[in-house]
Amino acid sequence: MYAYRCEQCRTTSPAVVTRHGLDEERSKHRNLFHGGHVPDGEQVMEPERFSVFDVPREQWIVGGIMMLVIVFGLFYRFG
Repeated sequence: MYAYRCEQCRTTSPAVVTRHGLDEERSKHRNLFHGGHVPDGEQVMEPERFSVFDVPREQWIVGGIMMLVIVFGLFYRFG
């Protein structure tokens, strides 16, 4: 989720899912409150990058079991 932050107004936009939505929020704010100009200190807050290590151990275990079931099923069917 992306958010636009204006340090001059001390406001943060609602979170949006896409960069296009973020650009719309930024344009609306600039036009309404700053006459279309770029305010000093504006920020784009982006989500942190996904890391494989953020996945809980339980999901790794269940995923591994599911992969084993699929592989054994394929060997049983075609082997």
